[in-house]
Amino acid sequence: MTAHDRDTTPRASQRIDRRTILRYGAASAGLAAAARVAGPTAAQDATPAAPAASGFNTAALQVSGPVEIEYWQYELTAKTQLVNELIPEFQAANPGITVKHVNFPYDDFRQQVAAAVQAGEGPDVLNVYYGWIPAYVQQQFLVPLPEDVFPAATIEADYFPMVTAAKVGGSYYALPTAVRTLALFYNRDLLGAAGVQPPTNWEETVAVAKATARKNGDNFEVVGITWDIGGQGHNWWREALTRQNGLVPYSEDNRTLYWSNPEGVEAFNYLASFLTEHGVTQSGFQTDGPTAFAAGSAALHVDGSYRVGSLAIDAPDLNYGIVPLPAHKTQASFASFWANTITRNAAEGDKLIASQKFIDFLSSEAVQRRWTPRIGELPARQALAAEPELVNNEKLAPFIQSLPFSYATFLVNEADLRQAVIDAFDQVVLNGLDTESAIQEAQARVQTQLDEYWATFG
Repeated sequence: MTAHDRDTTPRASQRIDRRTILRYGAASAGLAAAARVAGPTAAQDATPAAPAASGFNTAALQVSGPVEIEYWQYELTAKTQLVNELIPEFQAANPGITVKHVNFPYDDFRQQVAAAVQAGEGPDVLNVYYGWIPAYVQQQFLVPLPEDVFPAATIEADYFPMVTAAKVGGSYYALPTAVRTLALFYNRDLLGAAGVQPPTNWEETVAVAKATARKNGDNFEVVGITWDIGGQGHNWWREALTRQNGLVPYSEDNRTLYWSNPEGVEAFNYLASFLTEHGVTQSGFQTDGPTAFAAGSAALHVDGSYRVGSLAIDAPDLNYGIVPLPAHKTQASFASFWANTITRNAAEGDKLIASQKFIDFLSSEAVQRRWTPRIGELPARQALAAEPELVNNEKLAPFIQSLPFSYATFLVNEADLRQAVIDAFDQVVLNGLDTESAIQEAQARVQTQLDEYWATFG
């Protein structure tokens, strides 16, 4: 997966202000500290997630008799272990409901779901990458979250704005437990040796990359910034750089794409210039961006909040810091999340009741408080970003600060969209095609998919 609907998300003109920083920055500071000390012991000592009021209307829902629902998610040890702890708590609070927890390796997960769709079998509740929701809705595999139980107004008031990416055709189909966003990682030692500070805007980013890049002859020893279009680079351009430059890349109804507008072309050229003009990076340097940064061979690297956890394991001695993505005319970042959905297998009766109650439980504040230190993802509910116990985390604070201006792309086909952007950059940096033509080609490919998708809705 590359960390990967916009009805009520903030407009591109929204900026970080002091009030936002104080509200979200202080809140996030504690996330990293919690993540550092959390482990098996912390998990055992954690306060059970009580079925407290969540703002949703599931308390009055009662099953008529014993019912079992099947819950699928991809296999990630930290997630599966935590959910295995949570299920008995949910069952104790909801007599008569049993949850069967099924996992598959990530590489097999979509194939297993596709087979279930074809066979009319599979899960009742499915944990799904948000970008897959539109396709599953089109295939009539998912059912909307009932508005009387999960009011849209409550969702949009309680959750960060990116949650609207789970809304298709006016209905919400999923609720996340946690979210992810992008920020800029920087190597403290490399910046310190060059006598520069972490960049806060586009111009400073170029200056820092130039000051820190180091070659031995024709070969890089250190790149000023990683070139990682196939990793997070395509997300950085599509949702962050374009918006920072004043472009809203999709129409309000997610039916029309505007990448080829002048602001999008300018943002594309800015990113490409690190390779083509400034000569401060290299494609494939030390395999990929995360590897180069973990090795201490890259000064700057754009990545997601989940990278903090992997660096703690893979590069525990790396001296690095994190800041929000450098801004331009305004501020923006890319967001993504996994969310829990109800499938057509649980479209009515006791299975629907049980599924609604389980999704409400998994998205509750109590569960989210336990999720962040155990998994390393950010809380999806806005209120949790301001809790005193989540203060003092220098690593995750920038990601929390970025949540109010982070955008989740409406995706019809995640893999094809990603490849279209990769191909556009390859056309420009490898084949010399002019930027506008390359973007127009990519836009046409993705626009065709959007047109075909929305045509099924009339």
